[in-house]
Amino acid sequence: MAYTRSAFELLQSMPTATVWEAAGKTGDMHPRIKPMVPSARLAGPAFTVKIFPGETFGVLRAIDAAPAGSVIVVDSGGAEQGVCWGGTSTLAAQLKGLAGCVTNGTVRDLAEIQEKKFPIFATGTSLRAGLRGHTGWIDIPVSVGEIPVHPGDIVLGDLDGVVVVPANRVDEVAALAVKQREQEKARDARLRNGEPLVEVLRMG
Repeated sequence: MAYTRSAFELLQSMPTATVWEAAGKTGDMHPRIKPMVPSARLAGPAFTVKIFPGETFGVLRAIDAAPAGSVIVVDSGGAEQGVCWGGTSTLAAQLKGLAGCVTNGTVRDLAEIQEKKFPIFATGTSLRAGLRGHTGWIDIPVSVGEIPVHPGDIVLGDLDGVVVVPANRVDEVAALAVKQREQEKARDARLRNGEPLVEVLRMG
């Protein structure tokens, strides 16, 4: 592991927007990738998988291979039909103790997923099942939401979206995120004390 556990826990406790600011305004996935579960939050090291559009077999392999606590990150080629995740995948992932899933594809069985409260970020839903004709590639660099994701990078998601912190920057970004959060709280305190918004945000 290229980072300390305490640094990961700090990032896990932060809003994604704060982490993005701390990371130099980098690492945010495209906003088309949205939370599928109300109030969803996820945090964990990426376990990556790349599949052909409309395929699912690689995702099944990734779920079986990923260590507990991992976030499955699926590059599905942006397929809108032929989902890469569903209710059975969710159950298997929960039983393995996985932290969630992020994909540039679609999912189905959304009611079941929401009932289980499993954090999934995707582009939407489709009822069409995926194929199982190709094994895909697991544990390799992928691109999801226009952001490169390497195995072991930290993936964070909340209602604002998904941000990725490279594994070799986790300690650095965690320290910067603490400072960023302190600045945000100080700003809010100044507003409550009656200072004008433009002065607080240094626009005046």
